[in-house]
Amino acid sequence: MKNICSKVKVSWFLILIIFLSFISGLFKDVLVLFLIIIIHEIGHVIISLIFGWKIKKIDITICGGFITYDEEIDKPFIEEFLISISGFLFQGILYFILSVFMKNGLITDKLYFLFEKYNLSIFLFNIIPVYPLDGSKILLIIFNLFLPYKKSLKLISLTSFITLIFIIIYVLLHGIKLEYSYIMIISFIISKLINLIKDIPYLFNRLLFERYKKPIITNKRNYIKNGLLLNFKRQKKNYFLINNKYYNESYILKEKFDLKNNM
Repeated sequence: MKNICSKVKVSWFLILIIFLSFISGLFKDVLVLFLIIIIHEIGHVIISLIFGWKIKKIDITICGGFITYDEEIDKPFIEEFLISISGFLFQGILYFILSVFMKNGLITDKLYFLFEKYNLSIFLFNIIPVYPLDGSKILLIIFNLFLPYKKSLKLISLTSFITLIFIIIYVLLHGIKLEYSYIMIISFIISKLINLIKDIPYLFNRLLFERYKKPIITNKRNYIKNGLLLNFKRQKKNYFLINNKYYNESYILKEKFDLKNNM
């Protein structure tokens, strides 16, 4: 646990918000919000450690927590899914515990409803299918089940942008006041989304190189009739049709990376 704590980095802006909450009288609100974010991230961390995933760093920001892993891309979908929903599950556990506390008079109704309000807000915020929120990660897993990896990344980027545009239009049409914190959150998400789009070629080539170095063991197959690497799928053995003959992915990837190494 000490090793995990050393990887946690709290953003300066969140520290500033906590400090200003002392002055504005909103310390209790900010403290409750911060506690829920921590519980949410603890859920991700615990399930990640159960599956043996290596955590590189944990960033705690005004938008929530974001974990960076030092892991292969092609991890089992079930592990990805359980890690992605674990934050929501731990929020549910927190809600249940606080409900018991309130019914037994261990916390006030006012404090309980404050937790309830922010717990629901964080749940609804994270379920939005906009990268890098948990909702987008769950949706990306679904895309990867049926689509090639590179197409899945492009589709989640497009879905994120469209969803973000609809949210902004909704806010503008309903005259919702854009506070500074909202602008910071939107700016943060847009920057992460732009970085994802820029990283798509790198992520795709990284996946191919991982599979070149460590072939997957599975009975699931993906037959690619046009022979294009762009149709390479995760968690499946890929076979490429070239000149009326199928070649396995090991043969194709060996040609690709051995050629590069010899250049």
